Amino acid sequence: MRDRPPVIMLVAKAFQRPDIPRARQETRTLTDAGFRVGVLAWDRELEYNVRQVMDGVDVYSIRTFNLSKFSRAGLIFGGFLFQFLVVLHVVRAIQRINERPILHVHDINTLLPGFLLRKLRLASALIYDCREVTHAVYSEWLHPLLGAIVYALEEATVPEVDAVITVNDVIAEHFQKSGRPVSVVYNCPRLSDIPRVTRKEARTILGLPAHAFIVSYVGLIRIGCGLELLVEVAARDGSKTVQYLAVGDGPLSDWLADVVKKKNLESHFMKLPRVPRDKALLYTIASDATWAVYPTSINARTASPWKLFESMACGVPVVVDSGTYQSRIVKRFGCGLILQQHDPQNILRALLELSRDSIACRRMSEAGRRAAQTVFNWENMSRQLIKAYSDSLGMKRIPAGWVDAHCDSESVRGVGS
Repeated sequence: MRDRPPVIMLVAKAFQRPDIPRARQETRTLTDAGFRVGVLAWDRELEYNVRQVMDGVDVYSIRTFNLSKFSRAGLIFGGFLFQFLVVLHVVRAIQRINERPILHVHDINTLLPGFLLRKLRLASALIYDCREVTHAVYSEWLHPLLGAIVYALEEATVPEVDAVITVNDVIAEHFQKSGRPVSVVYNCPRLSDIPRVTRKEARTILGLPAHAFIVSYVGLIRIGCGLELLVEVAARDGSKTVQYLAVGDGPLSDWLADVVKKKNLESHFMKLPRVPRDKALLYTIASDATWAVYPTSINARTASPWKLFESMACGVPVVVDSGTYQSRIVKRFGCGLILQQHDPQNILRALLELSRDSIACRRMSEAGRRAAQTVFNWENMSRQLIKAYSDSLGMKRIPAGWVDAHCDSESVRGVGS
């Protein structure tokens, strides 16, 4: 639909990485709805080609220097350099297409260049897609002073954007005071992306034990994801009744592999490298429970991560911490186990009880699958995304037949059972 301005999406991670499916699903939804979408992304670890086409979308990877070791000073300096390069690349893209694009920016690293370009009237609109409590991330991971600076910058710039999209209603409440339209688009999987295999079949494909009770963590292995606690739980499991599985990479990946070896946990704690998303979903389906406990991070306690909704769609009970946004979802739908304390022995006891209660496991599994089928799926979230665009940008007409073609919540019967 040539009557619509093009969309340039700005992402402060490599667009090709399997741990950022949100941006990839959004570009797919937007292109299905008739938008012309291009992506500028930050390839922090120099992993991908500078130019690439993915799902019909042109992706340009901006390179600074290799940040694979998660240098904090490197992240700060690289972040500033990335923002400068983003402005240059967007200006060049505007000259090439001879149109003012909509800028869809992800998080604070891309909000600031987007804000500058909008103020210079080089963009027709600016949409801020925020997945986290930004100032908490910078305070906890880097330095409280930097967190305070980021908070002030976000407070000053958000009232100037055309719309805000975020991942849950708790974070949405924070942005509503800005006076800008705020839409909630949950981090949900597309139901059609969930592998159509049973738990037994997934374990056969992956070479996992057929009859073990498996608790898995599939995702970025970093500060604040509770893996230190899971290691302590495994260390107390003398019977080795529960099998523990961590799949992914990240700043703490080497630490986790080392500590598993040092504590002699290799017989019942498996650490595997990052895998493509379709295979990551297979590991989730193969599990009896997903570990989604974030005991130290303010930001993580307000988050609604992919692993929560992917586990629900796969029919896998979720283990979450009390007092978190995730625990609200789990309590509402009865789809998992809520930990009231962080004592490793008590957590082990709860996991062992769950491993012996097949009826409770099946009930949680079915509850999560129903919630994913009716509410938490990308087919539904596509509606919310397009509505956010239409409402905030004055485009009242969605392409004829688009909703029927792309937003039907299909059944997930038979998945992960």
